[in-house]
Amino acid sequence: MSGAANNLPQTFERRGTCVPFASVPAFNHLRVREYLGGRGRVLEATIPNFSGTRRGEFAIVDWKQIPSMGVLSERDEEVHGRILGTRNAQDLDPLNIRSILQQADAAYNPDEETRRLAREQAQRDLEEKEIVRMSCIAQMTRECGVAQGDAFMARASTQTLLNLMTGKSAVAEFRMDELVSKVMSHTALRAGCTVNEVRDWLEPLVGLIAPFGSVASDKEKKTDGFLFRQHLRLLELRGSLQIYASESRPEVADSINLVLRVVDQTIGYVSERIVTLDSLLASIAGMFSKVDNSVAKLQKLRREVAYGLDGWDDLVSIWLDAFENRHLIGGEAGLERAIIHILWHLPVLPYKELHGDAFDAQSSVERARVRIVSQMHSWQTDELDHELKDRVEKGKEKASEEKSSW
Repeated sequence: MSGAANNLPQTFERRGTCVPFASVPAFNHLRVREYLGGRGRVLEATIPNFSGTRRGEFAIVDWKQIPSMGVLSERDEEVHGRILGTRNAQDLDPLNIRSILQQADAAYNPDEETRRLAREQAQRDLEEKEIVRMSCIAQMTRECGVAQGDAFMARASTQTLLNLMTGKSAVAEFRMDELVSKVMSHTALRAGCTVNEVRDWLEPLVGLIAPFGSVASDKEKKTDGFLFRQHLRLLELRGSLQIYASESRPEVADSINLVLRVVDQTIGYVSERIVTLDSLLASIAGMFSKVDNSVAKLQKLRREVAYGLDGWDDLVSIWLDAFENRHLIGGEAGLERAIIHILWHLPVLPYKELHGDAFDAQSSVERARVRIVSQMHSWQTDELDHELKDRVEKGKEKASEEKSSW
């Protein structure tokens, strides 16, 4: 078991990837990670706030032991087995785990509505990948139009090409083929490669870009890409928390501010990488001219953004549902329970991912989190310790008076 700051994971891979097991409530925020040691490759499960641990600590067990620690549903057994069959750490990244969860939900989830939604999401992913492919061609068309002084091509949008592609007439089909052929030739010339190489390289690049959504022009509104949508949900969480912070009791202000601090840190981290991605995609021809380097950059961005957002989606849902339905969950008391739950499952960014070997920001967050709860709640019952709270408040007042007297 671990809870001390010096035992905090230093990288995304050591933090692990969220694998929620719905059939065992204690496993709702479970994570899986790879450990390489004397015994070879071992998969570990980290379980936060597990029975027998104190708040803020997590149990670490061999992944193979999970079925013996609770009664797993058929869906969860499928997920457990699929993860057990992975071969390396890359197979455990959030994008691959999402695919495993989606397939298991579509086939084995006991809830019919969840099965339907999982199948719809899988179909949506396929449709969005095609949209991303067309958006890349649209960007290549714009680049070609700017270089050749063609105003129509310079204003090309993804929707324009989709409309042209889905045109029912032979004329529309011919125009689309002619346009793509012209764009491919121009891109190959600028990239210093052949047209066949451009065609061969396009699909792998589309696969890497797809989770981020389409390559949009300045006049297009971006709505696709599940990583992009998760980022928008995190922004929505931030706005809702700020509203709540202005109307909440002073006793929970520290908790809300700490959650907001981690939310802002994550939003900043992801936003920086989205800006880098947009800069990279501004020139598709430039990507083809150094395709190996472009692939490496895209893979790095996918890893960092996917891991950066990993673990937030469920917490966002918990808060937004609580905020919207506060009248059904006890009003202020229900919202405070939601805040405490989020506080103890915050997916804090590992400090080495943020700062390399610089100051350990994650440890400071953990210390603040423990300090808040030690002041506010009993370890045994998790209820507000009024006596301790009063002593802390009196201590703060005394310190403030002494400071003002100077």
